[in-house]
Amino acid sequence: MSDTGDIRLPRPGGPHRYRLDARRFSGPLHTPARNDQEQHESDDLAALVEIARVLVSEGFTAWIYERVRRSVPWPEAWDLRLVTQLDPGRGPG
Repeated sequence: MSDTGDIRLPRPGGPHRYRLDARRFSGPLHTPARNDQEQHESDDLAALVEIARVLVSEGFTAWIYERVRRSVPWPEAWDLRLVTQLDPGRGPG
């Protein structure tokens, strides 16, 4: 898939696109006992937050990013900007 031809990426003034990355890792780095990853994309931030809450309850750390187009130096390029991070065992506020 090409970044320049991906019609799902947000256009200036268009709908927002969000990405959820979640990871559950335990054990030493060289021989982990567990190394699970999940990714989801949507234009519905609330839906991704609900998915993230479920994953966090299962021991994942979750990051939600907004995909943002850059106008300089290449208008076809995009960035991920962190919207929120949810961690297991961390209470709200």
